[in-house]
Amino acid sequence: MKRYTDETNRKKDAQLASLLQRRKAPLSSEAMTQVLEDLTWHMSGPVQFYCAVFPKEEAMLKDELDASDIEKVDIMYASDEERYFPVFTELEKLQKFKPELRDSEVICIADKQDLLDFLHANEKTAACVINPYEDDLLLYRMHLANMIKVEKER
Repeated sequence: MKRYTDETNRKKDAQLASLLQRRKAPLSSEAMTQVLEDLTWHMSGPVQFYCAVFPKEEAMLKDELDASDIEKVDIMYASDEERYFPVFTELEKLQKFKPELRDSEVICIADKQDLLDFLHANEKTAACVINPYEDDLLLYRMHLANMIKVEKER
């Protein structure tokens, strides 16, 4: 994960935003299948996510954080009693969800491999949830691993 700074070049992923929006529309089963296929294909490319983490003290000054550098994160608990790591497709969505960071909390930019590494290091966390309360798209270990594999084959 790369630590976000004000100088970080932020990319807006208009296609991802559009696909997530289309996924929420009332669609026929064929149209929904197509949207989900398009979403999966797009996400198997170079997408990035924003997340808030608490680095370990020895990693506080690092620009790049590994899963092992993260001391803790805020976890969401769902009605299914599973634990989910909230991640966001845009910085503004993260800031709306979490208007203020706590002491020693930082924003990071993560790719799919970063998220998979985090989930492997935190076995009790079931999945990542993209844009919680808005899109609620769950990315389990298997989904991430498959999308990473497809990206490498592209």
